[in-house]
Amino acid sequence: MRPIRYQDGRPKLLAGIRRKHSFASMGKGLPDQWHDFLKLGKLAGQVGTTAYGAICGGDPKTQTMEYMCAVEVKSFDAVPKELGRMRVPGGVRYAVFLHEGNVRTIQDTWKQILSSWLPKSGMQSNETPDFEVYDERFDGATGEGGVEIWLGVKAEKA
Repeated sequence: MRPIRYQDGRPKLLAGIRRKHSFASMGKGLPDQWHDFLKLGKLAGQVGTTAYGAICGGDPKTQTMEYMCAVEVKSFDAVPKELGRMRVPGGVRYAVFLHEGNVRTIQDTWKQILSSWLPKSGMQSNETPDFEVYDERFDGATGEGGVEIWLGVKAEKA
């Protein structure tokens, strides 16, 4: 497993449904969350059609993480208050990977990246939100088409 590229991220405002999941329940919880998110339709101030699965607050000790199904918005002003908000900082260096299988197996790709590639890469997590990018290549009806995984990285401390 190797990144398809490295890219500097730009600042983004993301809005959507944000939930905490145990690692054990993600297989059911994440698809349910996406289903609920799709019912929202287009959000006020939405930018484009790309959707994001943002991961933040992962805690290996408690075996939990927070996940947000989101779209980019111009501002948070018109976002309903019950929805989650996330500011993605600019200037973060990302290792970008391509998950080519069905989205149901994306956890396997994440595991390969975090347990195999990252420890051998000479880099470490940048401790910023990492995210999945569901762009025009992805077919939500079939779960096929490819998903980019953006992992924020920085040089390992010497």
